Order: sequence, then C-alpha cells, then structure tokens
Amino acid sequence: MRRLILTLSVAAALVAVAQPAEAQFKYGLQGALLTGLEDVNTLDGTIGIGPRVAFQPPLLPIGVVGQGVYYFPDCGGADCSYLTYSLAGQLRLPLPMVNPYVIGGWQWRRASAGGNSATENGAMLGIGVQLNLAVSVFLEGTMEFNDAPAANIDADNAIVIKGGVLLGG
Repeated sequence: MRRLILTLSVAAALVAVAQPAEAQFKYGLQGALLTGLEDVNTLDGTIGIGPRVAFQPPLLPIGVVGQGVYYFPDCGGADCSYLTYSLAGQLRLPLPMVNPYVIGGWQWRRASAGGNSATENGAMLGIGVQLNLAVSVFLEGTMEFNDAPAANIDADNAIVIKGGVLLGG
C-alpha cells in the first residue's frame, strides 16, 4: 500500500509541475545591424531583419536559439544579397524578469553579387539581455568569427547588434 501511495504522489507531483512542450518555445522577429570593428562606435553598417526561435525550458538556465537575418547591403546599384543564419546555445542568469545571457554557436553566411555567390561559416559568440513581460524583448551583441564571402560586403569578424521581440512560452 505504501508503494502505491508513493507512486501516486510522485505521479501527481510530476503532473503538477509539467508544462507542455509548446510553452517552452518562443518565436519572434529581430532587427540587426552588421558592422565591422572599425565602425562600431558610429553604428555605421548594414541593417537586416529576420526570424528567431528559442527553446527555453522554464526551470533550466540553458536554451537553444535558431535565427536568420536577411540584410539589405548597399552594393552601389549592383544586384546583391546577403543573409546569415545560426544555431546557438544560450546560458541565462535565471532572474525573474531580466535575464542576462551569453550565447555561442555556429553561424553560416551566404552572399551574392553580380551573379557570383559564396557561402562561409564560423563560430559566433556574444552577450545579451532579455526582458520578460507580456512579451519578451531582447538586445544582444555578437562577434562572428569567419571570413567574408566573395561579395561586396565588408564583414570580416563582424559585430552584429540585434534586438527584437519573442512571443510564446
């Protein structure tokens, strides 16, 4: 009889604290500014916009972030495009409303100009802060460690400043 009561107690406790998996995902939109080391003080760079998905378990300070950004480069009237996407791990400081975090992972770039295109990849590392109200708002800065693709984009070891809104969770 004791085993039955213990088993039912554990099952009841697990059901009480369990959350559905969809409550752990956050979806959102982000804006980005891609700049080089020499231009970070003037915030001169290329702007972009893209989606962001975050898996953030409620009781753990770790998470996974997938994101993409399509940039609008100025190629002097030539036809060009530039986009990045990444998959990263996120380690948050679990405070009630404000969550500072570090983020690091792998990032891919694709650039094209004048019919030529190239893809590069490399590590990315950064810091950020997320404010959790009715929606989550974040601001982060990352450093991308890879060579610039063969296009008219000056993005060697780029600094990217991102901000956006996440819904869900």
